Amino acid sequence: MLMMSACGTRVSDQALTEAGSLGAPVVPQAQVPAGEPAAGAGVTTNSPVAAAVRTSGAPAVAPGASASKAPAGPVAAAPKPAAASGATVPVAADAPCTRQLEPISIGQVGAFSGFLEPMLGGFRPGLAAWAAEANARGGVQCHPVRLAQRDDGSDPARTTAAIRDLVDRQKVVAMLAADVPITIGAYRAALTPAGVPTIGGDGVTPDWNADPLIFPAGVVSLTGYAGAIKAMVQATGLKKLGLITCVEASICGLIRDAIDDMAAKAGATVVSKQSVSLTQTDYTSQCQSLKNGGAETMFLTVDSSAIQRIFKSCASIGWSPPSATTGIAISPSTAADPKVRAANVYLNSPTPPYFNLDLPTVRAFQEAMKKYAPGARIDQSAMNAYVAGKLFEAGLAKVAAQARSGAVTTKLILDGMYQIKNDTLGGYSSVPLTFTPGPHSTGACYYVVRINEQGLADLSPGRPQCL
Repeated sequence: MLMMSACGTRVSDQALTEAGSLGAPVVPQAQVPAGEPAAGAGVTTNSPVAAAVRTSGAPAVAPGASASKAPAGPVAAAPKPAAASGATVPVAADAPCTRQLEPISIGQVGAFSGFLEPMLGGFRPGLAAWAAEANARGGVQCHPVRLAQRDDGSDPARTTAAIRDLVDRQKVVAMLAADVPITIGAYRAALTPAGVPTIGGDGVTPDWNADPLIFPAGVVSLTGYAGAIKAMVQATGLKKLGLITCVEASICGLIRDAIDDMAAKAGATVVSKQSVSLTQTDYTSQCQSLKNGGAETMFLTVDSSAIQRIFKSCASIGWSPPSATTGIAISPSTAADPKVRAANVYLNSPTPPYFNLDLPTVRAFQEAMKKYAPGARIDQSAMNAYVAGKLFEAGLAKVAAQARSGAVTTKLILDGMYQIKNDTLGGYSSVPLTFTPGPHSTGACYYVVRINEQGLADLSPGRPQCL
């Protein structure tokens, strides 16, 4: 739980995650110890999680504090960490903890501000909610999680600085839920020499299948995109596809080069390709070009805001074609946009649709978000981050005896990850995951969502479709 010195006190997100995730008092900004990054040093103070704490109406209470000052609801008390004995304890991975071991320091870097925040900002509260939930259960294999989150604003220089801080100063042993689709090159360049693995994240670029230190939590990028196109073709019978893709990101260029093959796998043919800038205010000319070229449908690789402007522009010429894109490209406001809904949009996802409460996995995710990140938006990016935490837990469960007998090291984490075989994480992943030393390929299965005038619908539902 979290503690604040007074109702309404402002705390930094870094203090919230690094102190609060262990049940220690959160230090107000004015009292941050010397050497600690202040607000603005790669983090912001207006994240949904921090805002929820600041405006809760009453200060939260740390374990051991007076119950009379606690907010309504149960408070999970955590014992003080005990030194690990170093002796191997032969216990099951799900056995109750009899003592609390030393913390595991993990890090996260993501586009928590800037133009990608509306569609990817959920990665931050999603992972924070998982960490708080894990700590309330006694930690991961009895080790509480110390989570340090850094915002790179999609700036490669900030990405590099964040990685260096997390590795050199915070001594993280793993990175979770990386949200770096624009800065993946800088991310890998800074992290690879340290030998620190990344477990789960955006899965946008092919790097997720090519880097031996990156472990995807489900289907990756191009395969999933083809799946969204296939779902659209099957639902509509329309096979002539037009592409609108951005010029700002390397992944957009990769998709432009691969779109013909992706469309063929989905039973479609590309008839027109249009490149655009994410900063354009109007896309009427691109819509007209696709329409004139005979396109019956669209595939979009742009950010959430641009998607809304594209559908507005296409509607202005009386053209609202069915379209496909990736699930994390759609923010809640985009999903609610009347012009987006009028077109029918098909989405792929490596994790279960965040809104389908018929699925136990989704219910568990939503309960964690509401309890540990109250007020934070609940979307697919938050779900992806939460699942990254589940993948991390699955890896350490494979080496439970070692984890419960000493410190959790990077080597131990890798040993555990390499023992994961044909594991869907209880339905959290779209594909059975198997990891061995070397690049990590993933299967060609994905969850499918449709947006129409009735709202969001899970077309799977709970049963991934495959190419």
